[in-house]
Amino acid sequence: MKKASIFLTLAAVAMLGFTSCEDDKEPVYQAPTEFHLNTPPLAAQLYELTPSGTIEFTCSQPNYGYAATPVYSIDISLSDEFISGPDGETNFYTVSGNPKTSARIVVSDSEIAQAICELKGITGFAEYPEEGLAALPLYIRAYASLTGVEGSGIYSNNIIRLDNVQPYNPYPEAGRTIYIVGGLTGWGVDTATPESFAQWGLQETGVGTNIYVGAFDLPAGDQYFRFYTTLGNWGNDGELPSIGANSTDNDNTEVTLTDEPTTYKAVPGKGSWFTPSTWEGGFVTFTVDLNDMDNITVTMQKGNWDTSKLKYIYLVGACSAWSVEDANAEEIYSNYKLYDWENNGVYSATFQVNQGAATFRFYTQLGSWDNGSIGYQVDDTTDGVDLTFTDGIYSGSLVNPGKGAWNFPSWTGGKIKMTVDIPNSTVKFETVAE
Repeated sequence: MKKASIFLTLAAVAMLGFTSCEDDKEPVYQAPTEFHLNTPPLAAQLYELTPSGTIEFTCSQPNYGYAATPVYSIDISLSDEFISGPDGETNFYTVSGNPKTSARIVVSDSEIAQAICELKGITGFAEYPEEGLAALPLYIRAYASLTGVEGSGIYSNNIIRLDNVQPYNPYPEAGRTIYIVGGLTGWGVDTATPESFAQWGLQETGVGTNIYVGAFDLPAGDQYFRFYTTLGNWGNDGELPSIGANSTDNDNTEVTLTDEPTTYKAVPGKGSWFTPSTWEGGFVTFTVDLNDMDNITVTMQKGNWDTSKLKYIYLVGACSAWSVEDANAEEIYSNYKLYDWENNGVYSATFQVNQGAATFRFYTQLGSWDNGSIGYQVDDTTDGVDLTFTDGIYSGSLVNPGKGAWNFPSWTGGKIKMTVDIPNSTVKFETVAE
């Protein structure tokens, strides 16, 4: 009887084991069909957007058949019909919530104001009407999807309307700033302010370019760093304000710094870059391009190549433009500047000069042909003074002020490194091998 009892007990245990295995099934994905965006309580009232304000939208969670964590965003349109064209053009603007994985989609007023402007074709500070924009209705839908699961996206079954939204000009009048954060700054982004972190800023190269440049002295050894678009908050993995090598905190990437520019992919997130223990220390110039948030790039180069704080003069001539008195002269000559790299009055830069275009002089300021010109001689001439290179180099004197241009009629095209030594009244032009 005891044996029978033991066998029965073992059989029962085995059956329980089989039953447990049957019950312990993997979750099965199912495509959701219901997804609802709730109408905010104040949808019929006036929303007056401000630079520091936010609007919160809430939605249901799509049923994927298991406890999934979707990523949420909203689409904003000036029409109740959302249209996507064959070439990718749309009549709506997409904004992600913060954090992205919350069904409470919190969107900043500045993003909504920018959405309105871009939908109206306003892309910069100066394009915003002086009289402002009138309050207008906005139409909004939500979108949810599972990261890495193709076909899991679903739009909300409904579209909501905010009856009166008063925008403002969201574009900066001057260039913006982002910040490097890491061992060299003592980290500290959570307590930092623009004033306390002024020395760690990368400046926008021009209003609205969304390209930022800064040069910093990285101490020797392994130095960890990433970038922040705003200060005061560490942020979450995979989201702004942090921009890093990878989306997850502590998922770090080693960099190799050389005299040549090296470009790295970047993402919103908290994974840092770091230098190897053999890094000897020294200045590194960083260029961060945020024009495409799905393809962020960070270019790193040994040395201080940050021109935002340097004095400069302009290259004026057939290789750039004869437009000193034009209203948009600063824009025309934005890529034709020679910089005083060592603050000693010696300006230099390298330019592409096409065949037949090697006629030029220099200006210390724009706005008038008669002010700030540096030339080969005092008097102006129609085609400049004909000169030649010897073994790829021309060296000579300059006249300041002077309006006679240098001219190299036998130049066949290529790059020229130009050095203008104002204190010693000399110039040196060197051909650069490709």
